[in-house]
Amino acid sequence: MFDLEHNVKSWGDYLRSKGLSETDVVELESHLLDQIDDLVNSGLSQEEAFIISVKRLGNVNMISEEYSKINTENLWKHLLVDSTDPTAKSRNRRQILLVILLSLLAGTTAKIPYLFGADVGSIVFFKNISFYVLPFIAYFLTTKHSSTMKLRWSLLGVFAVMCMIINFYPSYEPYHTEILTTIHLPLLLWLVTGVAYMGKDWRTSKARMDFLRFTGECVIYGSLLMLGLMVLMMFTIMIFQSISIELEWFVEDHLIIYGGTAVALITVYLVGAKKSVVENFAPILAKIFSPLFLLTMLAFLSVMVITRTSPFMEREFLIGFDLLLGVVLGIVLYTISARNLYEKQTIFDYLNTALIAVAIIVDCVALSAIVFRLSEYGITPNKLAALGENILLLINLIALLVLYIRYFASKIEFKRIETWQTKYLTVYAIWFAIVVLVFPIVFHFR
Repeated sequence: MFDLEHNVKSWGDYLRSKGLSETDVVELESHLLDQIDDLVNSGLSQEEAFIISVKRLGNVNMISEEYSKINTENLWKHLLVDSTDPTAKSRNRRQILLVILLSLLAGTTAKIPYLFGADVGSIVFFKNISFYVLPFIAYFLTTKHSSTMKLRWSLLGVFAVMCMIINFYPSYEPYHTEILTTIHLPLLLWLVTGVAYMGKDWRTSKARMDFLRFTGECVIYGSLLMLGLMVLMMFTIMIFQSISIELEWFVEDHLIIYGGTAVALITVYLVGAKKSVVENFAPILAKIFSPLFLLTMLAFLSVMVITRTSPFMEREFLIGFDLLLGVVLGIVLYTISARNLYEKQTIFDYLNTALIAVAIIVDCVALSAIVFRLSEYGITPNKLAALGENILLLINLIALLVLYIRYFASKIEFKRIETWQTKYLTVYAIWFAIVVLVFPIVFHFR
């Protein structure tokens, strides 16, 4: 049976994949539906009306090209200039003012450790870094999406409870569990912040995949803004040194803190406000780096086999491999999230599958090295955390590989891959919570 809604959505997604903005796609879909209604009222079936209406609107590539000619010269204006709609303009200005206010509050909150004798480089500062930024981002997102007060208070309660627990826990040398908390707590609380972004739909696959896309965009644009902040800090120090005034204290004590919190909040605002433009850029990066990471890992494995080098004794090897696997998983997830669900199989699907297969081999090597170190040197919080994370990654990668193979065999739709992956995010959240809350107790806060 012909599904009109599904076909219209598929047509709209294809337009998006060709670079049209969300506003333009919505407008074209509206025209399409109007024509379909007219043809259905004249006696045609929905399927006949859909086919005729699509042909009347013209070739998709031609539409994309014409729209790009009109809109390319306005790209930066679209990014930086207010909307001409008075309501939208007023809303944008309120959001900008809120971002400024929350940035100042977040920066001031980050100064609290100074009152207790901690500095920017201390473990106490970094352990609490999530609480300086993420609660304010969550508040901004719930305000922007007009979330219920129940959701806002629930998120505030989670942040407050986690803050009290983390700072109530003691810490003793060699501080392994405290360092693990510093690493895993931001990941856990970012997933909690995702509920503020997704709202009441946080349990659905679509909302979670939107959050993955949002996360990818934030990483890319946040990195660019942070590089800009670093240039600003170096430039500030340099020009004032030229007139014999030392401003390192100002940069270290104030600019890096208030600037860092502002970068985080501005990133979230820009990604949300300019979503239709931003989304056209990040998938290109994912497609560029997928084959590059694939070649890098293949080269590494080949050299390791040829030279018969054993990585089992090198602790730095495990750290580097875990970071590499995390980046690879991020690329895989973002490639999946940026893909049109109704698009036919492409070369990038096969590249993604190859990347997953090689990552599985790398993960198995890392796991064997971890098991070896556990048997030789005993159990430590770091080794156990690495073991758990590599096992979770291995399960994730194997499942993705199996699902891709079934997709290539036309046994499942691509949406099945997306749905499974979004559900697996809960597993990561549970593991992060275990490392943050349970590991310190099990290992006596050492």
